[in-house]
Amino acid sequence: MAYDQGLVARVDDVLIQMGERSARQKNVFGGRGFMDGKSAFVIVWGSDLIVKTTPAEYQGCLAEPGVVPFAPDNERPMSTWVVVSAEVIADDPELTEWLRRGLRGGAAVGG
Repeated sequence: MAYDQGLVARVDDVLIQMGERSARQKNVFGGRGFMDGKSAFVIVWGSDLIVKTTPAEYQGCLAEPGVVPFAPDNERPMSTWVVVSAEVIADDPELTEWLRRGLRGGAAVGG
């Protein structure tokens, strides 16, 4: 699946605005992943965003509109990973909040 390069640029810009200058990019699951250490915390996947959540936040995130479990190839969902639709992250404040959730989720597993 091709990823939205415009969204990749937005994610990069917002991370810099948040002071997260150490994040690096890598191709992950056919998308463009943003890494903190050796682990991805968000992945631009098509025009959507895959986000690593903390176990405590996972169910609450799934209750939000436009958010579904990440289940690659329609297999069993990957625990604590969610897909956030493009509509949900169309504005930077919402994108920022989802990036914060991803950073917390990545930190919960040791980055």
